[in-house]
Amino acid sequence: MTTVEKNPLLHIIKLQLLDDELDAILSEQKGLPEEISALEAQIAELSRQLEQRAKRLEENQAKRIALRTEIKDAQEKIKKYKDAQTKARNNKEYDALSKQIEFEEQEIKRAESQIRAIEALEEQFEQLEQKGKELLAENRYDELTPDMYPTDELKKHLAEAEAEHKRKQKELNTIIKNTQAEVDELRKKIKKQREVVQAHLKHVLVKYDQLRRGNVQNVVVKFSRNACSGCNTRVPASRHAFIFQGGFYSCETCGRIVVHERLFEELAGVTSE
Repeated sequence: MTTVEKNPLLHIIKLQLLDDELDAILSEQKGLPEEISALEAQIAELSRQLEQRAKRLEENQAKRIALRTEIKDAQEKIKKYKDAQTKARNNKEYDALSKQIEFEEQEIKRAESQIRAIEALEEQFEQLEQKGKELLAENRYDELTPDMYPTDELKKHLAEAEAEHKRKQKELNTIIKNTQAEVDELRKKIKKQREVVQAHLKHVLVKYDQLRRGNVQNVVVKFSRNACSGCNTRVPASRHAFIFQGGFYSCETCGRIVVHERLFEELAGVTSE
């Protein structure tokens, strides 16, 4: 009977060693995936703000063009009605044309008022951006509102974020390319080892996975100086004998799986053979 067959806990220790090896390789990515995700969120927000401003300008320009067209049409109608007045056959026709002229004049005033309102709104946005430039120059960032941030600064930040995203993505792709074969091989070994643990220590595997999902490092630790070597909490004396006999203890403080250090040494011996 092999050492591993004598104590199934060696299976979970071996799984941890494989997981640690994979984590070490993936750590070479230096947090790049998270940085790339943050940059993508930043790029999306900057793009949204710029698109919103461009859309506002386009819509206002389209409204101005439409209103100016309405003014031109109204002016042409007034000219036509005035020409018709010179040919009016009676006061009734003349008065009817006068009402038409008055209506078109009111339409012109309405359109001109709307154009002025649009221009006033655009001027307000320009003033806000100018105020934003002044605040930036004085490093008074906490007083800036989204509408104050200058459009040219938004474009500059977007270009910088896109360049940084491209650089980091290239760096990540290089790391992945250089380690992919090793990562794939380790994942195959981990999958196979998990199947072994599932067959022998299903309940321990459940606990192991829960702790790893909680970002606990070194789930399986050594029983050292009568304590859990993961958090240094003393193990109850009543559990010492069980650990010495090859059992494990679930630390009441950190939840780690505490085993005798002999098991790590035995596994190292099996691995080196």
